[in-house]
Amino acid sequence: MASNLADQLAIEPLGLGKYQSKHFPPRGGNSAPIGYGGFTLAIALQAAIASVPAAFHLYSFMGNYLGPVSTKRKIICSVQETRSTRTFMTRRVQVLQEKDNGQPTFICLDMLADFQIAEPALLTYSAPPRREYSHWKGCVSMDTRRQQMLDAGQITSTQSRIFETTFGGLRDFKYESRICPESMTSQTLVGMNKDQPTTQDHLPLVERSSADWFRAIGDLKTPVDNLAALSFIMDGMLSFLPLAHSRHFFDEVDACSSLDFAFRIFTPNVNLNNWHLRECITHAGGFGRTFSEGRVWDEAGTLIASMTQQSILRPKAKKLKHNL
Repeated sequence: MASNLADQLAIEPLGLGKYQSKHFPPRGGNSAPIGYGGFTLAIALQAAIASVPAAFHLYSFMGNYLGPVSTKRKIICSVQETRSTRTFMTRRVQVLQEKDNGQPTFICLDMLADFQIAEPALLTYSAPPRREYSHWKGCVSMDTRRQQMLDAGQITSTQSRIFETTFGGLRDFKYESRICPESMTSQTLVGMNKDQPTTQDHLPLVERSSADWFRAIGDLKTPVDNLAALSFIMDGMLSFLPLAHSRHFFDEVDACSSLDFAFRIFTPNVNLNNWHLRECITHAGGFGRTFSEGRVWDEAGTLIASMTQQSILRPKAKKLKHNL
């Protein structure tokens, strides 16, 4: 068991252009033995960074999830050089995993990572969050929020157990998170209480938001550790955010998972040993897919990164009624 986030996301070299995760993928918001997508991103990101000189800084990291990873096997990264100039470098990373019963490996993630030498800025600016949120000192963990709602009679003991089964694996993630009380996900417990009134009920779906403060557990010592941790954390929530913001839950869907991602970093100076604010919103939905975004600011209010994802959101198939 990893003692901190840097160790949880560590990689091991296997040879030229090949790397392996030190640990097995952890389970995320899923009761099945399916690995958390943010773990796959973090491993791939580190493999890409390991293939370029330290003077180059990651600014764009995007690709497609091609299939779920198992929690029972480590994942392997294969890195290919696609561009190397004096200013820019690009690397393609494919993440692979062995199938059951010794079957051949399959590609579960295919992505491109772009790097740039640090250059002087003509303009420096940063957009703020959509609304004001409570400071991290006034926020509580999701576990504490679940207990608060249970004690207040806002969720039942059955709902509390379902929530624990669905999200209990998140406790193994080596970072601390405190959800802002202004969030839809806080007020409905991620959609668990579909009838709970919220302070955002008057807003259209695309203007509703959820936010939390987070920081790493254990000291992150290097820029690579911090970027890997950031990608790991920012992958979370986006696939099921539209459900929670529209008063639905997992019991109403047959599939809810990320299809692609675009992770953009706006500064090379990321320090997740300090508290950061994440705000999540959804922009569009239709044809079985959703498009959502998470943005992260440091405590000084500087926007440091954005993660956008399209996700599959497939409603449960209707049961056919047969006449006798």
